[in-house]
Amino acid sequence: MSTETEIRNEKNAETGDDHINWRYQDKEYNESFKEWRKQKQHSIGFYFVEKPNQLTYQDKVGFIHDYPEAREANAFHRVMTILGLILLYKVIFDIFAIYLLPVFLEMMGFNIHTAFFSGERYGDEALIIVLDIITAVMGRVLPIAILVKHIQMPFSVMLPTKITNKPMFRFAVPAMLLVTSICAIMSYFYEEFLSLFSISTSRSLMVPTQMENLPLFLVHLLLAAIVSDLCTHGVFLQFTRQFGEGTALITTSIIYAVCTYDITMMPFAFIITMVIGYFTIRTGSVITAVIMRIMEKCWVYSLYFLNYLADESYSDTLVAAFFFITIIAGMAGSVRFFCNYSDRFSITLKERYMSVSAKILTAASSIPLIVWFTISFVMTIFNLNFEI
Repeated sequence: MSTETEIRNEKNAETGDDHINWRYQDKEYNESFKEWRKQKQHSIGFYFVEKPNQLTYQDKVGFIHDYPEAREANAFHRVMTILGLILLYKVIFDIFAIYLLPVFLEMMGFNIHTAFFSGERYGDEALIIVLDIITAVMGRVLPIAILVKHIQMPFSVMLPTKITNKPMFRFAVPAMLLVTSICAIMSYFYEEFLSLFSISTSRSLMVPTQMENLPLFLVHLLLAAIVSDLCTHGVFLQFTRQFGEGTALITTSIIYAVCTYDITMMPFAFIITMVIGYFTIRTGSVITAVIMRIMEKCWVYSLYFLNYLADESYSDTLVAAFFFITIIAGMAGSVRFFCNYSDRFSITLKERYMSVSAKILTAASSIPLIVWFTISFVMTIFNLNFEI
């Protein structure tokens, strides 16, 4: 009788897992997230309840005798393998869309040509924009659809929309202006470093030169940003969040940066994605990520228009004014936020049981992940342009 009582008390007692409810998310998210991870058929869900100096009881499983580090390591390896397979599909699709599809279209008589090593496209402007839309959307939607079907993650967890920190949500736009401006300035010194190795850092963005293509370009700009962050800071971030928010932030930022296949853009992409991920977690909503990504895209294209399309006699002045205005706007928003809501910015990144070194070694043992990274690295090398 006493044994049955102890088991019942053990089941009803507060477990270690109750302490990792995400304090920046709403109740519906926390309940759905925990329930998803507790289901036994979801082998990718890591759920370990701990009772110091006692046997551990897990719902629907029973008493557990092994160590939490071992359980997390097994789950983390499975997750990294699944991510590797999904990313492997994406990089194969990108190779087809960037290098092979334009060749097929050219053979069929369409006005399009692709430089093999750089992937830069020439020809019919509208067709190029359409291909960019296909690459940006289908290269993400299809693998994410496969991932979602496999892990059966609740929609409320996969794409949380309820904003739990409205002051920081309002601060997202000025913060993005400031961070993007600072990163662009830092990129200048990084590009100077790359130039020491004769690596060309000049980039050409696909922008319309004909007004009739402007609506199609805007669709590309918005759709690419929306799909990108619904995948990155929606599905990927929430999928890896079970191993700690810090792990999720770093993992998604590395994935986004590597998928640019551009060594000159990788540091910029990593930092921007890390900041967007932080705001996503702190506000509890993927809507924040979408807005910040759109803001970043608009900033980059605005700078490109001013720097490359304006008359050379005054383009430098316009660029300097653009930097000055965006930095001042970002700083003004930052001062206002921290003076009134400084307590809404800080975050406690909760990690689990594995050490950082153990996670790195576990990820490095995932064959699909290594294959994806290797192919992406080769594509990045192919995309390098050297100054002659």
